[in-house]
Amino acid sequence: MNSASDSNSDPVSIYDELIKGSYMDMPKETLPPLVFEPEEAEVNFSPDMNAACYCASGKLFGSCCGSPDAIRLPPYGLFMFENYLDEETVKTLRDFADQRDGERLMVIDDDKSTPENIVKVYDERRITERVDLGERQQEVNDIIQTAFVDLADKCVGKSLDWFEKPSLMRYHEGGFYVRHADSENMDPDTCTWHKVIDRDLSMLIYLNDDYEGGELSFYNLNYQVRPRAGAAVMFPSGHRYLHQAETVTSGVRYAIVSWASVSGVSKIATQPIESAILLD
Repeated sequence: MNSASDSNSDPVSIYDELIKGSYMDMPKETLPPLVFEPEEAEVNFSPDMNAACYCASGKLFGSCCGSPDAIRLPPYGLFMFENYLDEETVKTLRDFADQRDGERLMVIDDDKSTPENIVKVYDERRITERVDLGERQQEVNDIIQTAFVDLADKCVGKSLDWFEKPSLMRYHEGGFYVRHADSENMDPDTCTWHKVIDRDLSMLIYLNDDYEGGELSFYNLNYQVRPRAGAAVMFPSGHRYLHQAETVTSGVRYAIVSWASVSGVSKIATQPIESAILLD
């Protein structure tokens, strides 16, 4: 699987060449939408390497967004920003997190949840914990709000209705989160995906890179992310961007996470979720 762990060390000229003819070289208005309406159940996204790429570049998927090349652009819709947070902020939050308690996180219960009532349970598919941010919660809220508002407009050309109160995730050695979509669950009987929560964009901001393992893998897109401390990663929350937090084999992995609802996209619930922070 392609890895983005050393993207900063690659010569700029290589990426200038890669951009030519890719989705990054195309007018934004000519590209297919990144956020999909939830009215219809979608069949599992399983792209053919020899089919036209979903980014509308005119290339085959296997030589574009699904390419196995060691050096390539992130797939369409996966936006990465190295050094999004400055070193001082990253270090301050990391040092703070090291001293804080945490609670084990849950996953959405497919059978008991409805659009109006999301039920979560402990599950062996997810071994990680949420750090208690205490007096720094508002600071982290402000960081994520700025990131979402700025990057959603810059990358997707969309405004947002709200974002979820962000969490700081801590993965100890052995921690992981199996392959999942942030907004959808699959019906195993019909092999179709159904939106279960009003999330349209996912955001992660990493606070450290001094651990082993813990990569962010996008299996549909043959791509793996190993960001440096301070990096921000944003992508649509649907199943096309099915992803997995690989097992941490050494050290501790920290990442701030949140999800946002995009203006103009149909909602499955009548009101924002309880943890939503509304945007003007």
